[in-house]
Amino acid sequence: MKEVIKDFQEHYHRFKQMLTEAQTIILNSDVSDFPVFVFSKIQPEIGVGIYASRDTQKDWNVHASSLEELVAKNVIADTKIEEFKDVYKDPKEYFCILLMNEGDAQFAFPPIKDNPFSEN
Repeated sequence: MKEVIKDFQEHYHRFKQMLTEAQTIILNSDVSDFPVFVFSKIQPEIGVGIYASRDTQKDWNVHASSLEELVAKNVIADTKIEEFKDVYKDPKEYFCILLMNEGDAQFAFPPIKDNPFSEN
């Protein structure tokens, strides 16, 4: 998973503006108070596509989702909802990213204004 995180870090800057706009729409439209962006090399079956990769070896597919959808699709168990909400960071300052790669998945909360995973 370390390679996946490193690859995400290298490409993250390209997606920040798009994520910021999508997160604002999700929050302001009352779609969810817990937006989640799914990054995957293959087309994930979660969320609404906001960016489609042309080269799955070098690029990411990005989908906008939510805590509610992740629970509905059994990505997050009903029993873990409160635990997830406890670790979820303020969406005005952080993104919630679900990195998916070949059966592995990891959540990350990179800050909107700074570099991802930099001493956070």
